[in-house]
Amino acid sequence: MIFLQIVFDHIDYIYSSGTSFEKHALKDINLKIEKGEFIGLIGHTGSGKSTLIQHMNGLIKATSGRIYYNGEDIYEKNYDMRSLRSKVGLVFQYPEHQLFETTVYKDVNFGPKNLGIDKLEADIRTYEALKMVGIGEDLLDASPFELSGGQKRRVAIAGILAMKPEVLVLDEPTAGLDPRGRDEILDQIASLHEESGITVILVTHSMEDVANYVDRILVMNRGSLVMDHEPREVFSRLKELEEIHLAAPQVTYVMHTLREKGFPVNTGVTTVDEAKNEIIKGLKL
Repeated sequence: MIFLQIVFDHIDYIYSSGTSFEKHALKDINLKIEKGEFIGLIGHTGSGKSTLIQHMNGLIKATSGRIYYNGEDIYEKNYDMRSLRSKVGLVFQYPEHQLFETTVYKDVNFGPKNLGIDKLEADIRTYEALKMVGIGEDLLDASPFELSGGQKRRVAIAGILAMKPEVLVLDEPTAGLDPRGRDEILDQIASLHEESGITVILVTHSMEDVANYVDRILVMNRGSLVMDHEPREVFSRLKELEEIHLAAPQVTYVMHTLREKGFPVNTGVTTVDEAKNEIIKGLKL
């Protein structure tokens, strides 16, 4: 049974409407997100990605159109927007800049405590969230500002997870991290998605990341949703992606080059493992 979690119905958003700075940031967005999906959202800078995700939990209100969460219109009078923001957790780019408490534990505990739940439940959620992101008990009393970049990012994500969101939206969660830190964060998010069934929306500039982790890719360009397919289909459209200043994973280009030189490989592969298997298969022919 398909369970639609978020629905965008003809959403438009105009910044600074009626002024000389007016900009049409979102144009007639129609989008359906099902419970438990792992979605990648890509597009060049200024394409509308961040504006789109800020509509998901009501941080920005559409100029026109409707948004539904679990079948309810979030723009209806008396809709509980505070509840929505606890269910749709948004982790901004460089979320460690939002850390402010004196210890890791207090920082993660702040969110659930402010939801109005009792102290015991807030404490349980805090411990669980830190465990989910791989932060051990040895760091509970540490200052979040003394952690490594990757650890800070994990603590910031734990602060959102402690509020028990049904949807986790991550805006460039690996920005500024070294390759090892990036892989650790994404592997942790993938494990969380698999174990809990939480819906994950990953905003990223890395084609390799979306190829390796997501099941569905949304492509934004100049405020419009121009593609909505599984990774293999999106990355098969190399020319269309390049026209909007995007690209496929490097391995896809390698496979196309091999095919052009007469090597019998499937150019539709998107990951290194798939490419390795294709090349081995080609060598045996």
